[in-house]
Amino acid sequence: MASISGTQSVLRFCLRSGARHSSNVVAAVARPRCPTVGKPAAPTPGSSIQRRMLCRAVEGSGGGSGGGSGAGKSVGSGGSGEPFKPSGSSGGLWGWYMTCLESNPLVTKALTCALLNALGDIFCQLFIEGGKWDIRRTGVFTFMGLALVGPTLHYWYSLLNTLIPARGATGALLQLLLDQGVFAPVFLGTFISVLFTIEGKAGLIRAKLEQDLWETVKVNWVLWIPAQYINFRFVPPNLQVLTANVVALIWNTYMSFQSHKAVGGQESAKH
Repeated sequence: MASISGTQSVLRFCLRSGARHSSNVVAAVARPRCPTVGKPAAPTPGSSIQRRMLCRAVEGSGGGSGGGSGAGKSVGSGGSGEPFKPSGSSGGLWGWYMTCLESNPLVTKALTCALLNALGDIFCQLFIEGGKWDIRRTGVFTFMGLALVGPTLHYWYSLLNTLIPARGATGALLQLLLDQGVFAPVFLGTFISVLFTIEGKAGLIRAKLEQDLWETVKVNWVLWIPAQYINFRFVPPNLQVLTANVVALIWNTYMSFQSHKAVGGQESAKH
């Protein structure tokens, strides 16, 4: 019996020793090896450590281009960090004029006509008639551009492009027919009548129209038929009044001269 109990004690000791040894082996295998000093161990591909490192790298690299924005949005061009400006946004005087034309087309066109009327009248007085500069006459002619010519052309061209929206050669010819065959004679007569009324010569309106309206219309056709065909055919609708005003710089000089010609052998009154 003593030998049997001794044998059992030996077996129990061996089992306990084997269990402790096995647990030490498992713990040793589960623990990562200590890296060599100066050589960090690279994470195993596909491990959770590598995935976390990759996510952090992606999160920290957002918006690396375009001036170094940290929000992932490009705020500059060429990495300069300057805010992006569309091309043509700063076009100097022309850009400023186009902005005014888009934001307030009626006032912009009226002021443009006023300026060009003034220039035409001044040129006519100083270089065609060769007299002294009559500031009051220039003021009246300028007011005509502001209050009559500019607004009338604005609404007339808008109506033309509504009635005949086609932009081809046929559309341009139809617009030209209405503009020069219907609008021009009526508008020229209205212009002369209003001008004479403002200048205090309302009694001479009929005589003036009978004397000079037909001649004025013919000269108008010589200048404006080719100019307006090009305008209606190739110029965008929002720039047609401006294009007409450029040509009108020549026309206004003629109109200033023609509207102040003597009527019925009498010298036109100077103001």
